[in-house]
Amino acid sequence: MVCKNPVKVKDPYTHTEIVTVPEKVFVIRNHRGKEIKIGLFKSPKTMLYFRALLSNAYICE
Repeated sequence: MVCKNPVKVKDPYTHTEIVTVPEKVFVIRNHRGKEIKIGLFKSPKTMLYFRALLSNAYICE
């Protein structure tokens, strides 16, 4: 899914909060059957990819 809505996440490499758009969003189910959203982000300083948990209210267009 292509996303255009920015979200604030914590960069695990630089330990700062950044506002960025996820490159891809995955909707998966955990072991209890609840749906969760995980976003794939790219760190602007280190250019490394990381994943972060998104809220269920996040809408990807």
